Amino acid sequence: MHAMTQPLAQAVLTPEDQAFFEQQGYLLVEDALSSDVLAELNAATDELYARDADAGRLEKSGKLNMRNCIVEHPAFLQLLDWPTTVPLAWQLLGWNIQMLTSHLIVLPSGDEPAQDEKNKLGWHRDGGTSPRDMSEPHPRILLKIAYALSDQTAPASGATWIVPGSNRLLGRPATDPTTGLPYGAQAMNIRAGSAFLFEQRTYHSIGHNWAGFPRKTVFFGYGYRWVKPMDYIAMPDELVARCNPIQKQLIGVVGDPLSYYLPQDEDVPLKALVETEANQ
Repeated sequence: MHAMTQPLAQAVLTPEDQAFFEQQGYLLVEDALSSDVLAELNAATDELYARDADAGRLEKSGKLNMRNCIVEHPAFLQLLDWPTTVPLAWQLLGWNIQMLTSHLIVLPSGDEPAQDEKNKLGWHRDGGTSPRDMSEPHPRILLKIAYALSDQTAPASGATWIVPGSNRLLGRPATDPTTGLPYGAQAMNIRAGSAFLFEQRTYHSIGHNWAGFPRKTVFFGYGYRWVKPMDYIAMPDELVARCNPIQKQLIGVVGDPLSYYLPQDEDVPLKALVETEANQ
C-alpha cells in the first residue's frame, strides 16, 4: 500500500505520488488528522449518531448514513479545505473544483459473517449514473477523501475495500473464483486519523464490521464545478458566513450561475492560489 512519504502542513503531491495515483487510483495519507481534531470529529459523530438514534432515523441495522454532514455539525467544516489532504485534490484535478458530497457513515459492529459471506461486497464505481451515461473509457470527474475516525487496521473492522488499478479498466474487474473478490482487491486497513484519496473510477466497497466497536468514516468528495453536487443544491447562509473565500468556492458559492461553466475569477480564488504556487 503506497503512502505519501511526507504529509505536510500543506500537502504537496510529488511526481511519484501523482504517478501512483494515475496508475492505481488511490493515495494514502497517514496521520492526516491531529489527535485533537480526531477527538473533536469523533465527539461530533457520536453526538449525531445519538441524535438520529433518538429520532428513529438510523437504518434497521443501526447504521448511520448521513449525507451533507457538513451542515449537521460545525466540526466538519474544517475538513472542507483540510491542509494535509484537500490540496492534493486540487493538485490532481486543478483549481476549477468544488465539494460534491460530505458523507458520514457509522457502521455498527455485528456478528461475524459466515466464511462464504465475508467476501460478498457491494463493488461499485462512484458518480451515480455517469458510468452508464458516458462512453468508456470514462474520464476522471471526481475523487473522494476518506477519513478513518475509528481504527480500521483489523480485518474485522469494516474498512473500505478498493481494487487498485481499476480506475484504468474498461468494464468491471474480473473476480478471482478462489476468493470471490476482484483480482488484487485490498482492504484499506488504516489507523484512526489516517485518510486516503480515491477517484470515482476506482472500484470499491464497504467491508463487514464484527470488530466489537463502530466503524466510523467520513468522506468528502470533490469534482469539477460543472458536475452537480450529490447531496446539496445550495448551502445555508449560516454555513456560508463561516467560510473563507476558498471554502466558499468549494461549497459552490457564485455570483452568476454561468460561472459554473465559464469561471469568473472572483468565484474561483483557488485559481490565483494554484497559479501562485506554480510560480514559486
